[in-house]
Amino acid sequence: MKKNKMYHLVCGILIISAAASISVSAGTAKRKVKPVTRYNTAETAAATQTATQAQEKKTAVAQNGVYHLSENSKYRPYLWKNADGSAPDYKAYVFEPKVFNGHTVFVDPGHGDNSAPEANQKREKYYPVDDSLLKSMKTSMVGAKAYGVGVEARDSKNVYDKTETEPEFSLKVALKLKDLLINNGYRVVMSRTDFNQNISNGARSAIAGETSDIMVSIHSNTGKNSGTLSFYPGDSDYISGSTYPGYTNIMGLTKSNVELSKKLAENMESNITMTTGLKNKGTHSAVLRIFSYSSIPTCLVEVGFADNATDAKILSTKKDAIATSMANAIDQYFNK
Repeated sequence: MKKNKMYHLVCGILIISAAASISVSAGTAKRKVKPVTRYNTAETAAATQTATQAQEKKTAVAQNGVYHLSENSKYRPYLWKNADGSAPDYKAYVFEPKVFNGHTVFVDPGHGDNSAPEANQKREKYYPVDDSLLKSMKTSMVGAKAYGVGVEARDSKNVYDKTETEPEFSLKVALKLKDLLINNGYRVVMSRTDFNQNISNGARSAIAGETSDIMVSIHSNTGKNSGTLSFYPGDSDYISGSTYPGYTNIMGLTKSNVELSKKLAENMESNITMTTGLKNKGTHSAVLRIFSYSSIPTCLVEVGFADNATDAKILSTKKDAIATSMANAIDQYFNK
C-alpha cells in the first residue's frame, strides 16, 4: 500500500506539514476533583491543567451537563470561527457515573453535521502557535496558508447499506461506548451527542485537555483498502510518509505523553481487530490537527474502510462489538 496515494484517511483535518515549540504540560496525572452543584445535586467535576510549567489548576465546571471552553484558553486565538469572525460557543457534554472511578475519558465522534456551512470554511489554524515558531519546521502552513477548514464534511455512504455516513457511524459507536464507560465508573465527556452538531478538531482537543485524562477520536476510512488503523502523535507522519523533526516538541507533547498515546492507540488497535475480525493495519504516529491542540494522551482510530464491502458490513452490523472492544482497550490503559 502506498501510504500517501492508495487511500484517503477520513480522520478530520490532516496536517501535512510540521512544527517547532511551545511549553505545554502533557498532563498525564489523574485529575483532582472538587464538589460542584449540577441538577441541584452535589457532584464532582474534573479539574484541568493549564499549559504552564507550574501546572496551575483551574476547575472545569459543567453547567447542566455542558462544558464550555475556558475564556482564557491559550488555544482560543487559533480555533475555528463563525463566518462573521465571531467565536462560536466551543462546548462539550459531560456524563457522570453513579460511582466515579477517578478517570475521565473524552470520546470524540469524528466529524459532524455535513450540512453545516461552517464545515467547509477556512478558519482554523493548522498549528496553534505563532508562525515565527515554525521556521525550523520549514512548513508551508504559515501566513494565509496557515488556516484550514475547521472540520471536513464526510458525505460518502457506507457501501454495505448505502445509508450511513462517517459522522453517523462515529456517533452511533461513540454513544454505545459512552454507556459502557459510564457503567464502568468513568466520567465521559463527548464532543457531540447528536447528528446536527459540529465542532472543530482543534476545539475538540482543547476541551479534552481541560476536562479529561485521555481522548479517543472515532472514525471510519475510505481509499479502497481494508482494516483498522490507529494513530498517536509523533514527528513521523505515517499518512504522508514524511518526518517532521520537532513537531511534538513545538506542540508541547512530552515523551511521556507520546508514549501513553501510543499505548492507548495500540490497545485500541489490538482489541478492535481481535473482536471484530478486521485486519490489523498497525499503530502509527501521525501529524494531525487534533493532535496539535492536545495536552493529554490521545489517539485517533480509523475502525475500517467504509468503501470496502467486507469492512463496511462490519462497520454497519458490529457496532456493539466495536464499542465493547474500545471500552476494553480503555480499561487496559488504566490497568482495570
